[in-house]
Amino acid sequence: MSTPPKPGKGMSVKVDQQLYDDLEVMLRAGITVSDAVRHAVSLVAGAYRNAWELGHYPEGVEPRVIACQLAPYDRRNTPSG
Repeated sequence: MSTPPKPGKGMSVKVDQQLYDDLEVMLRAGITVSDAVRHAVSLVAGAYRNAWELGHYPEGVEPRVIACQLAPYDRRNTPSG
């Protein structure tokens, strides 16, 4: 197991076609690449944390994430135009 970069440090990830395609989808929401990576890692890390804390998977075993839950769309928060 390696350790993550310290806060404030940069991170380097080689972009393959799958990552490119996934980032392209996320950027359509108007976010930056950095924000997309932060958000995606946060969601998956939360799923891992929950799986381990609830005892669904042993600590350190990669959970198989198969679904996500979305909040209802709220048109009031949509920019006009």
